Amino acid sequence: MTTAEIYQRLRPLMFSIAYRMLGSVSEAEDIVQEAFLRVWRRAGRYEPSRGAVRPWFLRIVRNVALDGRRARVARGQAERRGTAPPRDLIPSERPDEAVERRERAARVRAALDGLPHEQRRAIETAYFEGLSHGEIAARDGTPLGTVKTRIRDGVQRLRAALAGREAGG
Repeated sequence: MTTAEIYQRLRPLMFSIAYRMLGSVSEAEDIVQEAFLRVWRRAGRYEPSRGAVRPWFLRIVRNVALDGRRARVARGQAERRGTAPPRDLIPSERPDEAVERRERAARVRAALDGLPHEQRRAIETAYFEGLSHGEIAARDGTPLGTVKTRIRDGVQRLRAALAGREAGG
C-alpha cells in the first residue's frame, strides 16, 4: 500500500478524531497534516510486534490533537495578554470532504449512542477529553481494570456497528 493510499484511507477517521477534540475544521486539518508528518518521520520506529499500523496512526493523531489543544490554551492566554502573533488564513475544506466528514460523524455518533452509558462515557473521556485510563479511574472512582474493560468492549462494539453499517450501505 502506498503512502497516498494510507493517507486516503485513514485521513477521514483521523480528521474526525481531531475535529471532535478541537471543534475546528482548520485546526483538525492542521492536526491531520502534522500527525502524518510525525508518522513519516517516525516510520522507522514502528514495531509491528506492539500493534497494528492503524491504532499507531490514531494514537499519534490523538497526541498531536492534545498538543494542539494545549497550544490553543496557550494562544488564548497570549491573546488576553496582547502578545499573540497574527494567525495565518487557512483554506476551508472542499464541499465533498465536508459532506463525507458529516456523514461519517453521524455514523460514529449513532454507533456511540448505541453503546451502554458507561462504555460510551469511558470512550468519550479517553478519546475526546484526552484522559488516560488511570486518570479516568481516579476521577470516577472506578477500578482501573473496569475502565480498561469498558473501553475495550465499547471499541469492539463500535467496530462491529460501524462495519455492519458500512457493509450494509
